[in-house]
Amino acid sequence: MKGLFRTALMPENGGSIDHSKKVLMMGSCFSEHIGKKLIDRKFNAVLNPFGILYHPLAILAAITRLIENNPFTMHDLSLAEDRYISFYHHGKFNHSEPLIMLKGINESFEKGREQLLKADYLFITWGTAFGYSHVENKNQIVGNCHKIPAKQFKKELTMPKTIVAPYLEMFKQIKQCNPKIKIVLTVSPVKHLKDGLVDNNLSKSVLLLAAHQLIDEVENASYFPAYELITDDLRDYRFFAKDMAHPSEDAIEYVWDYFKDSFWNDSTKSLNKRIESVLNAMLHRPLHPENKAHLVFIESMKSKIAELEAEFPFLDFEMEKKNSI
Repeated sequence: MKGLFRTALMPENGGSIDHSKKVLMMGSCFSEHIGKKLIDRKFNAVLNPFGILYHPLAILAAITRLIENNPFTMHDLSLAEDRYISFYHHGKFNHSEPLIMLKGINESFEKGREQLLKADYLFITWGTAFGYSHVENKNQIVGNCHKIPAKQFKKELTMPKTIVAPYLEMFKQIKQCNPKIKIVLTVSPVKHLKDGLVDNNLSKSVLLLAAHQLIDEVENASYFPAYELITDDLRDYRFFAKDMAHPSEDAIEYVWDYFKDSFWNDSTKSLNKRIESVLNAMLHRPLHPENKAHLVFIESMKSKIAELEAEFPFLDFEMEKKNSI
């Protein structure tokens, strides 16, 4: 009996992302993984200026603040276990000093807003349709609960229409300030096992329905099948980490390869090989850095970087030149 024994997804042309394009990644784990890979390869990408966010309305609130240029003030901070936090942000944004906390989130805010106004692509990844509303904060669906006692929150499933309507309005706002932007929606394949498998599947179904309703109505909006690549194409727990919830490194690489085939043309792939060749070579640490052979190697890397920077002025190798050469 012959057969592939799996339902392989064939890459679709999602557009053209090259190293000169500006990309903003917002949301859950797909944005985090793919965004880091883009940044590591010298793409002009900004990743999660509010940290990882999971719920569509939390992501919506973050993007809306960027559009409206509404930076944060002391009124947006809360004190939790001697640390200042923001319900708009992931837990990585916290500090014992409120002014330092405020400075950090507003610096990240400005970076995200600047990228949004000039972005060629905005990727939005939703993780769960279950939202946690903070009772004392006007029932705002929070970006993160920050390990605050559960009694301060109300958990509820957000329906597709509650997601679609405000997103349609937000996309109109984006188009007014950045008409060229292309929007790509994705659903994270990460299983939210704390909700249970039944509710996790219900949640993902809501997100998938809302995403496809939006791309049917919004020009220059498309869908990237990160969820389907893991749950249907690979469809095997061998491609999950030990927690049985997060994709394994092999699975992430599989999605990354699909992403490249969907968004990179031959020229971008060729340039990326040259960049990776230099970056991989620079990871080498010699036993005797004073040796003539290593000094020749350094000069060779300097020459290759100079060639790339002259040919592609938008590439930035300052960190490599400062730290490794």
